[in-house]
Amino acid sequence: MAADISPELEFYRAVEDLFSALRGVPHVLSPKDFHLLRRWWKDHVPLSAVRTGVAEVFARRREREDSEPVVSLSYCRHAVEKHAKRMAEMRIGAESGAAEIVTATPASIQRLAETLRTIANTIRTERPRVAVVIDRISDEVGEATEIDGVFIEEYLYALETSLLADCLDALDEEDRQRLEDRARDEADRVAVNPEVLDRTFRALRDRLLRKLLHLPRLEIEE
Repeated sequence: MAADISPELEFYRAVEDLFSALRGVPHVLSPKDFHLLRRWWKDHVPLSAVRTGVAEVFARRREREDSEPVVSLSYCRHAVEKHAKRMAEMRIGAESGAAEIVTATPASIQRLAETLRTIANTIRTERPRVAVVIDRISDEVGEATEIDGVFIEEYLYALETSLLADCLDALDEEDRQRLEDRARDEADRVAVNPEVLDRTFRALRDRLLRKLLHLPRLEIEE
């Protein structure tokens, strides 16, 4: 019988799994990344801070449409440490009675994850590659129960950015081209100047993608 996995190894595996999920391809962390992970573990950096920081970096890259991939945890170091500091400050405030940490209920998070799974199952035959993307994000949502309520919105926003970008990439070329052509036509009609044309196009493209796949916003209901 296999020995139980140590909490430290679970921590490493959780981060590696998240990194692979957000990249959309299998990824093995480098020795340098494991050195950074070991430091976070020894410094008692919460896994929720690591998850939120890593997801935030991926979301910002996608928003900027940065072609340089995130290939190392070192890209995420400052974001992770920022969230770890914020969490520590909020816990100190809560202990002193100055603030209260609100945590999203596991039930509300699981409802959101189940909604995504239902969508994936509905489109699996017609769009299997898109269904795989939605399955992956639903798993990440389902594992978010440990994240403090003040950070869950940031985490879900990052996952939503990944969801939209990866679903778009997973569409058949014909469907994607048709969707982007329509978004571009609408953007040309409503954008008042070239400076906002690209932002308008992306917003319309995301709206049309949500409608096509019946994707919900990744938000926790009260």
